[in-house]
Amino acid sequence: MTWAGMILQSHVHCRAFPRTCTLGTFQHSSVLWRQKKRRHLSPKSVDAFLEELIIRKELADNFCYYQPHYDSLAGAWEWARKTLMDHAADKREHIYTREQLENAKTSDPLWNASQLEMVHLGKMHGFMRMYWAKKILEWTSGPEEALSVAIYLNDKYHIDGRDPNGYVGCMWSICGLHDQGWKERPVFGKICYMNYAGCKRKFDVDAYILYVKRLVAQAKKRKAEEARDTVSKHPKSQAIQQLNMSKTLI
Repeated sequence: MTWAGMILQSHVHCRAFPRTCTLGTFQHSSVLWRQKKRRHLSPKSVDAFLEELIIRKELADNFCYYQPHYDSLAGAWEWARKTLMDHAADKREHIYTREQLENAKTSDPLWNASQLEMVHLGKMHGFMRMYWAKKILEWTSGPEEALSVAIYLNDKYHIDGRDPNGYVGCMWSICGLHDQGWKERPVFGKICYMNYAGCKRKFDVDAYILYVKRLVAQAKKRKAEEARDTVSKHPKSQAIQQLNMSKTLI
């Protein structure tokens, strides 16, 4: 892949969560110098990538440093808090528990794929991260629960868990942080809205779902092989563990 292609791919992946696309690898390779040198190949993509890498990163760090409520609705702008609370009691088509969401047990195969990608691979595509968080707002009893669930899942499974970028990503998607008000609608109020139909217009949804299924199957296979290797290398310790387990069950 050309550098222009790598820059574009990284930009798309980092659209909402700029530090989730293995940027550390680029940073160790003097990313700023390399992008500047090759800017003429794709100036718009390079400029957008650097904006995500530098400006968005600083916005996230500063927000979490100066805002004590960086992980709650209290940290959102007043307009966002008001519009979310105005629509907190709106009827939801579906309500899912945290456990159902964590186990990707929803009626939306696209959302399920993004959740499984995060659980098994530690990250997901940046565009899908926005969709993922916004659907949690749509499927929980209110904005406070939605933000709590999103942060819980993000902290537990994502590479940027417990990181300013992760908190700000959830706050942007659910609470409109660093954003503006949009057309008012049920549940979301003036928070930017995303849906399945919009995703279908932007990319091949079915291909993404199949892609994630393949990656998850490979990840499960690797884990099973690693477990078998551990047993074969340490058969005695494994036998002791099984014996202890049987005693516990008794």
